[in-house]
This record gives sequence, structure tokens and C-alpha cells, in this order.
Amino acid sequence: MPLLIDDNIFLVMLKLRIMRALRINSTANTVNLTCRFYDNGGFCATHVIDDEVCGFMLMEARAHIVIVYVDAEQIIQTDVVGPSTQVYM
Repeated sequence: MPLLIDDNIFLVMLKLRIMRALRINSTANTVNLTCRFYDNGGFCATHVIDDEVCGFMLMEARAHIVIVYVDAEQIIQTDVVGPSTQVYM
């Protein structure tokens, strides 16, 4: 499904746009993105892990085809136990 994306979008917002388009519940799930683009006569795949890689991917998409793989992952809700407050004497 093609999406029209602004050049200056942050990775967090891009993920939200993708989840909304794919009807993925963003409160219970997250997505991991991997992009594949043309590089030196072949294709190169890289994980989109931060805003810098996201910006590079979008810059490449202006001139070349970029394929984005979306991996949906359930967010695991765990109870966080703080440090012990016991006092020893």
C-alpha cells in the first residue's frame, strides 16, 4: 500500500502512519521497519532504527524505488518492580 510521506517526518510518526494504514493497534503493537534500496548495482537492506536512517531512506526514495518491510510486534506489558527498600542493621 503506497503512502505519501513528507520528507521531514520522524521515525516515530512514520511508524504511526504505517500502523494506521495497516490497521494495527498502536497501543498493543509496534512495528519494525526494514528498507531495501538499490546500491552499487544491487539491493541493500537495512533496519530503520532512528531518524537518520529514516531520512536517508526517504531521500533515496526520491530517486529510486525503496521497498519497506513492516514487521508487527506485540508490546509485552510487564510489571516493573522497583529496587528493594529493605534496611539491614
